[in-house]
Amino acid sequence: MLRWIKGRLLPPLEHIHLIDSGQKILKRLMIDDPLTPAQVLCLVAITILLMTFLPITASAFNSWALVVDGRVLAVSPNRGVLDRAVSEGLAGRGAGAAGVHQLAIRRAVPGEGPLFTDERRLEDVLAACLFPQAGGTELLVDGEAKLVVRDRQVAAALLEALKKEYTVGGGVVTLAGNVSFRDVRVPRERIMDFDEALSFLKTGGKNTARYIVRAGDTLWDIASRCGVSMEELQLANPGLTPEKLQIGQVINTNRAAPVINVICNVQQTEQEEIPFAVEQRKDDELYRGQTRMLQPGRPGLEEVTYQVTYLNGKEVRRDVLSRRVVRESQNQVVAVGSRVMLASRSGVGARLAWPVVGSVSSPFGQRWGRLHTGMDITAGTGTPVRAAGAGRVIGAGWEGSYGNCVEVYHGDGVTTRYAHLSSISVVAGQQVERGQLLGRVGSTGNATGPHLHFEVLVNGRPVNPARFL
Repeated sequence: MLRWIKGRLLPPLEHIHLIDSGQKILKRLMIDDPLTPAQVLCLVAITILLMTFLPITASAFNSWALVVDGRVLAVSPNRGVLDRAVSEGLAGRGAGAAGVHQLAIRRAVPGEGPLFTDERRLEDVLAACLFPQAGGTELLVDGEAKLVVRDRQVAAALLEALKKEYTVGGGVVTLAGNVSFRDVRVPRERIMDFDEALSFLKTGGKNTARYIVRAGDTLWDIASRCGVSMEELQLANPGLTPEKLQIGQVINTNRAAPVINVICNVQQTEQEEIPFAVEQRKDDELYRGQTRMLQPGRPGLEEVTYQVTYLNGKEVRRDVLSRRVVRESQNQVVAVGSRVMLASRSGVGARLAWPVVGSVSSPFGQRWGRLHTGMDITAGTGTPVRAAGAGRVIGAGWEGSYGNCVEVYHGDGVTTRYAHLSSISVVAGQQVERGQLLGRVGSTGNATGPHLHFEVLVNGRPVNPARFL
């Protein structure tokens, strides 16, 4: 069989060029004798191989290669694609722009170089090879170079996109600082595309700042003050345990530092509630600390126009331009006890003793629309604060807005709380007797002056201390 193929097929193929007419091939393969089934199968297989191989080979030999400095940069079946790419790639750069490079176009060898059919893509590849530096537009803020984009049109579009993103309610938008452009030549890799440049303008750098934990701080408080999320704080402080913050602990805060700050000024009109005033009328039938509602208060309503300033989309300032009262408020009228009852008194049958000598400045009950959960007793800083009854200290330390605070459990679900102390004289777990020193009057926490905030809680709910004194 092989001898038959060699005699019938191979000698003629020695004289067949790769691109020959089908007529010559058929003429040389004229067969007179009948073929066996095996010979037929061989001829079919060879025919399939020739039909597959010859077009590929012909295509390869018909392709053209663009050679730059001896290296095949690109291959294309159309020489015109290569010619135009070279012409466009050199256009506008002067006759000697590529003088330091050797360019040639020749027939391609099968398998060499990447195949290109997109002329624009080929132009970009050729330009990057011949000209590693490219012209661009540099954006400067207060004379300091920040980034480079393709041209001035892109730079201007960036600023417009930045303004649009931070425009609030049709306000007037301005850019902070002096923003300018200049034309430069830089390495191509320094030129940013539009999206990359816009992102850099908004979050360009990172400022690393530190925050020192203060009394009463939580991680949420710190994140809110520093303008970052709790997740960002934890990423910037590996190993940080939010539940175990210590006073004086240093927290790293990484915040975005925009390259250009966008200021938006807008007028906004809002309706706001006017709080009602509380009118107090002395009543000598009531003891000090006791009150009785004579007339409920009703808040008013006013229309306020503000000039609001936003920085990068966040409100940073609000100035009142005008006010117009829509509905007047109605005062709350309260009868206030004026009968003097010394705070050191412990009446017969009273469950608890007064914790400090002084007068009641603010009783238990509604105040400014909120429940005042205890009784404020005015006294000078350092005045002794004593246990209102025997019991066990269940809390002694800093308690946020209460400042220095002591809590004593007296049994039967009754707990007393002593807040805003300047100092504490007991510890948690300690047993105390009625009248024993717990601490001294102060103004720690959320307090406007020295006084004792005294609370009585029954099963965890605040009740009027006057009922127990």
